[in-house]
Amino acid sequence: MDPWELPGTAHFCEHMLFLGTDKYPSENEYSKFISAHAGSTNAYTAADHTNYHFDVKPDQLEGALDRFVQFFLAPQFTESATEREVCAVDSEHSNNLKNDGWRKLQVERFHSKSGHDYGKFGTGNKKTLMIDAREKGIEPRQALLEFHKQWYSSNIMSLCIVGSESLDEMEAYLGTLGFDAIENKDVQPKEWLENPYGEEQLKKRIEMVPIKDSRSLMIRFPIPDLQSEYKSNPTHYISHLLGHEGKGSLLSELKRLGWVSSLTAGESNLAKGMSTFDIHVDLSVDGLEHTEDIVGLIFNYIGLLKRTGPLEWVHEELSELGELKFRFKDKENPMSLATKLASELKQVPFSDILSWRYLLTVFDPDRIMEVVNMLTPQNMFYMVVAKKFTGQEGNTREPVYGTEMRVSDISEVNFQGYFMRAFPLFTVSSLNIDFSSAFFCPRSYLFPFSSFYFFVPLALCRF
Repeated sequence: MDPWELPGTAHFCEHMLFLGTDKYPSENEYSKFISAHAGSTNAYTAADHTNYHFDVKPDQLEGALDRFVQFFLAPQFTESATEREVCAVDSEHSNNLKNDGWRKLQVERFHSKSGHDYGKFGTGNKKTLMIDAREKGIEPRQALLEFHKQWYSSNIMSLCIVGSESLDEMEAYLGTLGFDAIENKDVQPKEWLENPYGEEQLKKRIEMVPIKDSRSLMIRFPIPDLQSEYKSNPTHYISHLLGHEGKGSLLSELKRLGWVSSLTAGESNLAKGMSTFDIHVDLSVDGLEHTEDIVGLIFNYIGLLKRTGPLEWVHEELSELGELKFRFKDKENPMSLATKLASELKQVPFSDILSWRYLLTVFDPDRIMEVVNMLTPQNMFYMVVAKKFTGQEGNTREPVYGTEMRVSDISEVNFQGYFMRAFPLFTVSSLNIDFSSAFFCPRSYLFPFSSFYFFVPLALCRF
């Protein structure tokens, strides 16, 4: 995470690594080489990691990697490039100002606990990275050098390469490129065991004004980070039932009432150690006038899950379908695959890296119930997004994007009302959703793990 005094440092560092290294001092040499050989480059900075990725003609992979590894060995961070590139970061932020996705994300961050890292402004702009920094006596270039020196350590890095060569050939030339020279600083990656949403942030209703004329509702529950429990994946079981679209489902009832057009639910991993369980619905015009009723119906259905408990046959269906999806998975775009796997290797063992998103091998009813029991009115806040909230009394502005918003308490009366709406309760029979059309796949087959399943070899460089 960025230092508090310099929001956007990690993102700024990501930009600067493209602008010259000691071995290849010409600015944009890496990008020019890739472009000249039918390739493309990109990068992103998330809450707890940065990912750099590219694709290039197969016969130019070695040259591209030679330029790429210099990012982590000897970047220049020249003063002139620093002064210019901060304008590129500022331009990126300016483009995001009219993007409702970015605005909503920052409202969610703004609503977190005071002083929690999740509340930081991650993109950065010229004001935070240059103007404010110098007013605080911080020299941006020196701050970038210190950030790179502190966090760019081989022990918390992973490399994924998809290529046409054999694994032996890849390993041979990787050993000549200097990846093993990246310094191991024994950095301990940060883990946030405290959720950003505590007592003061819960039991709230947030109303947000979007740029576009859109209408949506999100209910957010703080939960533990369950990414490591992928073999049982308790949130997948819950999200499957909450988001099911068949007869007797929550969505079918909400659609019958004419209030929503879609519903999704699932775990959102904010960063290592902290997650939320989110339920999203897209609202109709009429649904916007019934947000309390919609929340009530959602809790009604959650109550059904609590009363019935975890059903092993549902887990079995999900397990069989996961196996089918994995076995008959389409070939992925090589750059997308490498990007995804490099990021996931920091949390998933190598032996499971290709299959962990698909295969459910453990049924853990106790853990499922633990999570279901966290989905309570006392352990949530919800956000309604709509133009109708423009200019209403009590509105404030989120300080980074200037988003118009209002936060209000949910009364105890409403808490009780969530379970006592004037609708028929969902019953156990509601869970008898028709799965007869689902494919059944016997477990007797073995997956062909002897070769990479979409015919391009993968190599990992371990430092």
